[in-house]
Amino acid sequence: MELHGGQKLWPSEIRTFFTSLKEAFLAFYGRLVRIKIFGREFWQGLNRNSIVVANHVTGVDSIILQIGLKRRLFMLAAKKWFEGRFIRFFMTFFCDMIPVAIKEGPCNVKGIKRALKLLELKQSIGLYPAGRMTREDAVPEISNGAAYLALKSGVPIVAVYVKNLAFGPEIGSSPRIDDAVEGLGSVVHNIFNRRIELYIAPPVFPVTDALDRKSEINRINTEIHERFEELIQQASLN
Repeated sequence: MELHGGQKLWPSEIRTFFTSLKEAFLAFYGRLVRIKIFGREFWQGLNRNSIVVANHVTGVDSIILQIGLKRRLFMLAAKKWFEGRFIRFFMTFFCDMIPVAIKEGPCNVKGIKRALKLLELKQSIGLYPAGRMTREDAVPEISNGAAYLALKSGVPIVAVYVKNLAFGPEIGSSPRIDDAVEGLGSVVHNIFNRRIELYIAPPVFPVTDALDRKSEINRINTEIHERFEELIQQASLN
């Protein structure tokens, strides 16, 4: 029996009834959109689980990533999405989300432990390195989360740049427009979107036996930043 956040979880429960519902939804939604993939060879050539880092522009990002990559991703998400018993259950078992705090520290121990256990069980993790949503076409800020997980697990990091998604209503544009409304709106607005593009970079491999772990984390973060710069440049030419 393993720890699932703060709860006990049998390894067999990684796949549940709700996993099948999620797969059915992704298959249906995938028929409504068209996603063009650039750098597919880097993803297919990896042939193992990975840590996917992506720009975060709207609420539908994680859906598009999983459809385009054809891979189940356990996404790290802000703890605010797990307030209340029902929403916590929904986000955990249907959406495959792992609660983490935006700031670093002891408050993230449970989420990080669960992410590492999933990586050990050959599952893939997805996260947004900036830790927040932004609609700007710029290299996202790189926090230490992905580099830390890679260094602890030995799992490579793959940077993915998402382009041409339709946005949901802007958060805060009216009193009733919050993150949840934006997310739902982006899911609706991207139905029949035929212009979505995913740009995939070569993987970044951690040096797990590095003597100076802080320097290795900095090196990984620098490489992630450079990967995003290259992807954004490539996307601007198409």
